[in-house]
Amino acid sequence: MTECGYDASKVKVVSRDEFFQRLKDLGQQRTAMLMCMTCADTARRWKTWSDDPLQALGREIEWERGGYYRSREDRGHRLKDEVLAIAALIEAHRDEFLSIINASEERRAWLEKKAAMSQRPKPPKNIGGL
Repeated sequence: MTECGYDASKVKVVSRDEFFQRLKDLGQQRTAMLMCMTCADTARRWKTWSDDPLQALGREIEWERGGYYRSREDRGHRLKDEVLAIAALIEAHRDEFLSIINASEERRAWLEKKAAMSQRPKPPKNIGGL
């Protein structure tokens, strides 16, 4: 399915990377003549999983629910099923899940401490003397 809802097997489709390259090469106005504006706006508005997992997940939630203020039944239930499956897996493997969370928190705390240490002023070098 395309960003705007068409069956991707029935229309010409470009990847996000191809879209952003067109935008860079051709500029906004020329790209607008070649692209669906709904798809283009969506690609610009939402980040990918590798860029921001929370925003990517938020986009999928909003799409499946039909928007912020209304719920739709014609969008399917795949994401809801996946979230329920994730919850069941977490419950079945709680110790492993918590271990991964704790490792992430410890790594983040260590990186913050390292960044703070690199920001401290270095003591002046001794230039001889006592």
